[in-house]
Amino acid sequence: MMRINKYISLSGIASRRAADELVRNGQVQVNGETISDLGHQVDEEKDCVTVNGKVAKLPKKTKVILFHKPAGCVCTKDDPQGRRTVYDYLPPGYQGFKYVGRLDLQSRGLLLFTDDGELLHRLTHPSYEIPRSYYVWTTRPLSETAAQKLVNGVDIRDPEDPDAQEEIAFATDVYLENGFAELVLIEGKNREIRRMMRAIGYEIRDLKRVSYCKIQLGDLPAGDFRELTADEMNKLRQAVHL
Repeated sequence: MMRINKYISLSGIASRRAADELVRNGQVQVNGETISDLGHQVDEEKDCVTVNGKVAKLPKKTKVILFHKPAGCVCTKDDPQGRRTVYDYLPPGYQGFKYVGRLDLQSRGLLLFTDDGELLHRLTHPSYEIPRSYYVWTTRPLSETAAQKLVNGVDIRDPEDPDAQEEIAFATDVYLENGFAELVLIEGKNREIRRMMRAIGYEIRDLKRVSYCKIQLGDLPAGDFRELTADEMNKLRQAVHL
């Protein structure tokens, strides 16, 4: 529930002060009845508000959910091979959401979903340089020399394709931790990290995305999800200038 002037203001028709004047002048109707009470409460889910015959609609409430993708499920709606998909973990109310950037079959970790097409576009477009952080475990420890190669940029074209064109990928930062490395990237090319590691002679044992646009996976269990908080939503919008 919210006051009528706030409802009209959020709908973009008038400021709250101007909305009060519209109510005083008998220009506002709720469910077909003209109202005069400035303190009238509106149920934004059920009531129909009109101003001079024009329906006042609140802007769509964008939702983003954070999902902890387990290894072994695919980022697709329907898999022709019958494998479990990320949507198998989501309830009916989220089945229409789109995932933000893929994770391959064996990769795990943070995967965002949204019902906002423009937000999805901006979060995945390279021009916005959205950072993604990954923990990478390799079959042998990543050396400082190898880490510097990743920062400088490596050619990730398919070495078995004689017609493949040069394709440079790089990490903006590489942090060598105890037993694993953290890579920060600003693009989302197909199987990018696996191809980068292959280019410098390393094999990945495990790959986990731990943040996207500085939204952290935290201790959310694999297979679980949650909606982003208001602060996290603001962080996303600011990052993509919405």
